[in-house]
Amino acid sequence: MTPMFRYFLGFQVPAARAGWLARQMPPVAGDLFAGLKPQLYHLTLCTIAEIAEPHPFLRQRVARAFEAGLPAASPIPFGRIVARGRGAELVAAGSIADIRGLYAAIVELLAPCGIDAMHRQSGLRPHITLGYGDCEFDPVPLIWNWVPDRLVLIESHIGHRRHRVLQSWTLAPPAQGRFDFMADELPAPLRRAA
Repeated sequence: MTPMFRYFLGFQVPAARAGWLARQMPPVAGDLFAGLKPQLYHLTLCTIAEIAEPHPFLRQRVARAFEAGLPAASPIPFGRIVARGRGAELVAAGSIADIRGLYAAIVELLAPCGIDAMHRQSGLRPHITLGYGDCEFDPVPLIWNWVPDRLVLIESHIGHRRHRVLQSWTLAPPAQGRFDFMADELPAPLRRAA
């Protein structure tokens, strides 16, 4: 039976930022490209089910997996809007090690509740889809270091571009990284001690 409902975990772009992001999309000529509505902008971490009928208990199972809490958020370094395959995307630039770590921690929390992240053929490739269909344009530089503050469970009606947020969970801000504050201004003996 053909799946009609897709359930995934990810981050929904806040409304104000989604509107700003939509305005960064370059004009695309032709009738084959359809931009997404900004309220649908999101970053998918993992799909956890694709089924023919709505899943009556998936939300409760995911909530149970996250009862003990979630890992802290991590920054996602976006760098450009590109035409890719049959669509347009905002893609990450630079290291995505932190978001990979967050993804792995979430998948680990889901496993004891019998929820598996579905196989990602392309691996974790952080991006936000801005539209579907044939399009061509030069990459548009767009530097945005996004730190999502909520993880959402979304029910998507496949082929209808309808998303329904079933539940969301607050993420703690990322831990501040260690750095050697003013280490270059310290005398050499003190620099080694620091």
